[in-house]
Amino acid sequence: MSRINIILEVLDEAGLTPLIARALRFVLRNPYDSLIVVDKDGRVEFMDRGSAKLFGLDSGGIRGARFQDLFPDSSLPRVLETGIPIVGRVFEIMGRSGIGSAYPIIADGKIIGGLSRLTRYSLEEVQNLNREISRLKKQVLYFKEKVQNEYDAIHVFDDILGTSFLIRDSVETAKKISLINSDALITGESGTGKELFAQGIHNFNSSDKPFVKVNCPAIPFDLAESELFGYEKGTFSGALTSGKIGKFEAANKGTIFLDEISSLPLSIQAKLLRVVQERELEKLGSTKAKKITFRLIAATNKDLRILVEQGKFRDDLYYRIAKAIIRVPSLRERREDIPIYLNHYLKKLNLAFQREIEGVTDKAMLAFMDYDWPGNVRELINILEQTILKAWNNKKIDGECLPNELLSVVSQSKKTKPAPYNSVREKIVDQERRLIMAGLKSMHGNKKETARFLGMPRSSLYKKMKKYNIKI
Repeated sequence: MSRINIILEVLDEAGLTPLIARALRFVLRNPYDSLIVVDKDGRVEFMDRGSAKLFGLDSGGIRGARFQDLFPDSSLPRVLETGIPIVGRVFEIMGRSGIGSAYPIIADGKIIGGLSRLTRYSLEEVQNLNREISRLKKQVLYFKEKVQNEYDAIHVFDDILGTSFLIRDSVETAKKISLINSDALITGESGTGKELFAQGIHNFNSSDKPFVKVNCPAIPFDLAESELFGYEKGTFSGALTSGKIGKFEAANKGTIFLDEISSLPLSIQAKLLRVVQERELEKLGSTKAKKITFRLIAATNKDLRILVEQGKFRDDLYYRIAKAIIRVPSLRERREDIPIYLNHYLKKLNLAFQREIEGVTDKAMLAFMDYDWPGNVRELINILEQTILKAWNNKKIDGECLPNELLSVVSQSKKTKPAPYNSVREKIVDQERRLIMAGLKSMHGNKKETARFLGMPRSSLYKKMKKYNIKI
C-alpha cells in the first residue's frame, strides 16, 4: 500500500481536504508538543523542529541517530520490546519538565517502530498538574469508598457510649430485637444516635448482609417511589435504559433503614405498607411482583401516634412498623453520661486538631452538665469543637472558652437553683447514686442483674452501695 493510501485509509470518507491537510501539518509541527518517530531499532525517523530545538540539535542531521543516546530515560525502548504503550509519565530533560507518552507502531501484527509525544510544561505547571491528579485520585477514592460503604453498617452496640440506666436499657432492648429478626421502630430526638442503634441491630446478627440507609426527607417527592421500589427500563422520560433497582431490592436478605420515616408522603406510605406486609415489591412499569426478604428499621424524631391522629401518617403502617419500639433517651435525661462523651470526643478532636487538651475544669464541667442539650450528642460535639478552638493553647477547657449559650443557661440556673452543687464531683456522685437506685428498682433488687445491666463488676456495685448507704 502506498504512503498516501495509508493516510487516505485512516481518513476514510473524510478524505484529504485542505483543512485536514493543515491539521496534519499542525500535528507534525505542534509548538506545544514534541513528536518523535523511531524505527524498530529505536533510530529516529522523524523529529519535529521543536523537539530538535529542545535537544539542541540540527533538525536536518538527526535522522538515523539512536533516540536512547539523546534521551537515556526514554520509555520508547521498552515499548518497542513489549508492544505495550506507556502513557502520562512525568520527566525532566534539558532543565525542563514535561509529560511523555510512548506508543508502538504495529503493522501486520509486528512492531515496526514507535512514537513518542512530549508535552512540555514548566516545573510549576507539572507540580500543579500532579496536585490536581492527586486531588482527583482522592475524589475517586472517596466515591469508591462511598459506593462500597453505601450498603454497609460500620457501627456495633459497643460504639454506643454511656453507662446510664436509660441508655443501657435501650441497648439491651435493641439486642433482644436483633436476635428475633423483628422489624423495629427507633424513636428519639434529633442527635441522639438513632442510626447507631440501627447499625448495631443489623451488625449484631446480620453483619455480612447489606445495610441500606434511606434518608427519607432528602428524597424528592416525585422520585420517592422510583427510589424506594425501582423501575423497569423505559418507564418514564429520562429513565435509565437498563432500569433501576430500588432501595428495598438492594436491601434484599439484609436491612433497610428508613430514617425519619414520618416525612414520607401518604401516597408512598400506602405502597410501603404492602411491601412491608407481603414482603414483595412491584417496580414502576412492571406487572410482576418480586418476593424479597428484609428487616425494616424505621426511625423518627416525631411522635407518630400524634401524626396518626392528625391524618399525616397511616395508622395501619404505624402498627405494622411499631411491633418493637426502641426509645433512645435524650442527653438531658442521662446527664451522668455527659463526662463520658466529653472525654471520648475530646480525645478524637485532639487527634484531629493536633492538640493536647487534657480535660475540662470543674466550672466548665458544671456548665456542660447543667445545659439541656436540645441538639443532644450532635450538639455536644459541635460545641466541643468550638470550645477547642478557643482553648487552642490551654491545658484545660475553662469557663471562658465556652460559647454563650452554655454560659447564659448556667448563669440563669444559678439564680433559680436554691442549692447548687459545689463541684462537678458532687453532681456526678449524686447522679451515680440515683443511677444505682434506679437499676436496683428496675431489676427488683437483684444485685447480680443490676451489676450486669449497669456494666460494672458485682464487687464495684457492692462497694458503691456501701459508700452511698443504699439499702434494698
